[in-house]
Amino acid sequence: MTRQFFDQLLFALAAAFNLAAAAMIIFQPNKLLQRLNIHDHNARLLARSLASSVTTWGIAYAMIAANPQRFRDFAWLGAISKTIFFLVYAIAYLRRQINFQTFVPALIDLVFALLFAEFLWRTAHP
Repeated sequence: MTRQFFDQLLFALAAAFNLAAAAMIIFQPNKLLQRLNIHDHNARLLARSLASSVTTWGIAYAMIAANPQRFRDFAWLGAISKTIFFLVYAIAYLRRQINFQTFVPALIDLVFALLFAEFLWRTAHP
């Protein structure tokens, strides 16, 4: 198996992770809100609007999976986005605003961000 196969697999998994998260946010926003201990009924709309961004990122990762060289620059934005998501949740976790189970998706995003950074470093043109 080639390195390109593993790159494509990485971004296909990232796409699946984002699209699955978006589906959960759209179809079961109350689960997410309960984990975050948010009880405002208007928060469902905000959560569902977040799904548009999560879906867009999932599509971008699928595009990278399909053609890593052509859509390589999207990986920069993905690494930045996933790092920021991790930092937001890390701060909330350290302040004990969320539990570890709620923090796990942010840890997964950190792993993706690091793997994206490795991909970008390895595929940088001289």
